[in-house]
Amino acid sequence: MRIVPLSLQFLMFLGLQVALSLGLVFYLNILATNNYQSFQRASSGFVESSKTIEILRKSFAATSAEIEHITSQFSAGKRVDVRDQVLALQQVAAAIRTDTALAFLREAAGSQVMALSKSIDQQAQALINAATATASATPAEVKDIQSQLRNERSRILVDDFGALINAANQNLENTMTLLRGSTKLLSSQYQTLLILFIVLQIALMMTALWYFNHQIKQLADITERLIDGEATAALPQQKRHDQIGRLARAVQHFRTTLITLSDSREQLKAILKKHDQETLSRRKAEQQLALTASVFENVQEAVLLTDISGYVTRANAVAQEMLHSTEKQLAAKPLLEFLLGHDAAVLEPLWRQVLEQGYWSGEVDFTPENAPTITAMISIKLMGEAREGRGHVIFVLNDHTEIRAREAKMRFLAEQDTVTGLFNRHYFIAQGEKRIAKHPNLPFSIVLIGIDNFRSINDALGHHDGDQVLVEIGRALAALLPASAVLAHIDGDEFAFYWMPKDEHKQKEELREFIERTLAATREPLHINGYQITLKVSAGTSTYPNDGETIDVLIKTSLIALSMARSEGGDRLYMQGAQAHDLAQRRFMLQQALGQALSNRELRLDYQPQVSLANGHISGFEVLMRWRHGGEWVSPSEFIPLAEESDTIVRITEWAFVLGATRIREWQRQTQDTFSVSINLPPRLLLIDKIDERLSTAAKQTGLPLSSITLEVTESSFGSDPDLMSDQLHRLAMQGFTIAIDDFGTGYSSLAYLSTLPVSKIKIDKKFIDPISQSAEARKLLKSIFAMAESLELDIVVEGVETTEQLILLKQFNVRMSIQGFVFDQGQNEDFWEGLFLKGKPHLYDVPDLRVSKPKTAPEDNELQAFN
Repeated sequence: MRIVPLSLQFLMFLGLQVALSLGLVFYLNILATNNYQSFQRASSGFVESSKTIEILRKSFAATSAEIEHITSQFSAGKRVDVRDQVLALQQVAAAIRTDTALAFLREAAGSQVMALSKSIDQQAQALINAATATASATPAEVKDIQSQLRNERSRILVDDFGALINAANQNLENTMTLLRGSTKLLSSQYQTLLILFIVLQIALMMTALWYFNHQIKQLADITERLIDGEATAALPQQKRHDQIGRLARAVQHFRTTLITLSDSREQLKAILKKHDQETLSRRKAEQQLALTASVFENVQEAVLLTDISGYVTRANAVAQEMLHSTEKQLAAKPLLEFLLGHDAAVLEPLWRQVLEQGYWSGEVDFTPENAPTITAMISIKLMGEAREGRGHVIFVLNDHTEIRAREAKMRFLAEQDTVTGLFNRHYFIAQGEKRIAKHPNLPFSIVLIGIDNFRSINDALGHHDGDQVLVEIGRALAALLPASAVLAHIDGDEFAFYWMPKDEHKQKEELREFIERTLAATREPLHINGYQITLKVSAGTSTYPNDGETIDVLIKTSLIALSMARSEGGDRLYMQGAQAHDLAQRRFMLQQALGQALSNRELRLDYQPQVSLANGHISGFEVLMRWRHGGEWVSPSEFIPLAEESDTIVRITEWAFVLGATRIREWQRQTQDTFSVSINLPPRLLLIDKIDERLSTAAKQTGLPLSSITLEVTESSFGSDPDLMSDQLHRLAMQGFTIAIDDFGTGYSSLAYLSTLPVSKIKIDKKFIDPISQSAEARKLLKSIFAMAESLELDIVVEGVETTEQLILLKQFNVRMSIQGFVFDQGQNEDFWEGLFLKGKPHLYDVPDLRVSKPKTAPEDNELQAFN
């Protein structure tokens, strides 16, 4: 029996599978085509009917617009031609009934189609009737006809056309439902055919596999027999002309070759084992060498190898870069000589230690040629046996230059103030402690210098310019002090230094003289960012060991002394450290109590009159604040500076402003007189944003006119620069307040800013009044002040007038002024003045009449009389 070749068997199996697949694809294509054609017909019919409906709808909408225009012309007794519009409506209705695109829709939804057509026909007939009826209708009936036509058109456009569109959509949905059913049936058929196809394919594959496996199994059985050692086993299929026959002949050839090679297998295995062992050993050695070389070249430390004599034999790239030398340059002399810069005789003991002990390390500084100095940690390790002259030495260098630089910077930051560049508090204290430990019996002083009202400078100029002020003060102090003084910036506005007396017996006098010179230097005007600033500076001192035996105690005592200097008005030196401690405790107690003084009703106001020198009338009152605490009256000179150190001054000033203005307004009503009220305005209040609006609102609530309120500003408010307060004063003046300079002549006032600031009044300080009875020079000075005030058209109030003699001398100047002083009255509480004004009449004071009274004057008073 002739055996069919394996390739032909495979082709026959493949042809059968292709025929089955083509038959399945052809059948499925027919089913899909039928289904697609049904869907295409349904969708095209829906699209055509939708387009036709939209065209008819737009046509009806356009005709409706024309009808709206025509009907708007309807009027009683007038007939309008509507034939064109009626014709257009009838054409739309006819199109709905006859258009071929709607044929399918008329079959599926004939009632909606006919209802729309009928509605349009009815609209046409209603239009004809409306045109006829307007000829005899009233205007109201015409409007009703127009409204009915409009509503009917809207209903057709929305409801009837909407119903037709819904019918078209519903028809499409019905068609799609049928298609989905058909598609579902088709899908079921697809699944059935696919299952049958898969089953048939599996059956064919199993049959082919079984047939092919049967033929190969015969060849495999014989091959297994050969493997089992049956070398004589015959291969019956060697005569076949297909692949199986070739495979059988190859197996036979393999049997012969296997027999030939089996004898040399053991010998070959032995050779390969030996070769593998040698290869593995060589690879391990190569890897070890490569790793060592990689570490040597890539390690971050500088690594150098030398021989037993110390000459470099190898240096990695890091070492050459660090030392700025090549291997050849490094090998020119022993490495230790290169690094340490000494000759062999000096370095010989160190090299002997390395060779004997095997190790040495240390940090050294060296300077390569044409390069900066390097700080490095050197570790030296002996490898091998030096006695036998074998081995080498490893040098490892770690660059510590940057680490030491950072440490130096950290020490600098720990000791230096970052704002001024001077020493800081920590370093200052440490130096003082060293001074005491080294010379416990040697006296010295700690001097603290503080800038008064420095917060005002920061608030006005900003912290950047405030820091520049500190820098300039630090430079001024550094120029006066020796390095041994350890000048330091220890706090926000405070500087400190140590002072050693030349003569212990004159320590206090020397210290006072030196500090006064120092304070004078710091008062020189500064120019910061366009501002000329003149500072007020105070100082406090303490002395070792009298005021304390530790630096902390001495600094605390100096701070108390500085605080006392500031509480007394600032710009001064306070040296009584021990007394300052007791005063500081009182100040602290008062400062704590002052914050509660308003809520505890401990504050009250006194009112001192300002009397016209011309007629004795009261022109106004100055509000004076009084505080009774713990059963005693606290002097304003004591508690006002305390209040100015915090926002307490703002609260109590605003309270005094409102209460004082309210009382003055009541007394104005009682006496029908125009009293004014003067209130001191502290510098801190001027720094508040929109203070002009705040005070204006408060004044209006009291009912007192703003022109009756005088805001007194002390000259110390302008100690830094008049420009700092100028803007606020101008705003207050524009609101209507009167601006006065209090204690005129005692501070920094000048004609330059009197002429530029909105000042309307000056109050001449008591120190100009006290000497006028004895001094012609004092009277001349006072006359010049009066002349200046009159030329600038400033009102004048003279403070501190206590005697009739002073009053007569002032009268002789023949200048319009008001007098404030004990010569008329001291400050009295509100009960006193309310009792005085109870009768509703203004109070008059006696004023000397120069025609009947002559003062007792010094001989030089004739010169004063000559002025008049």
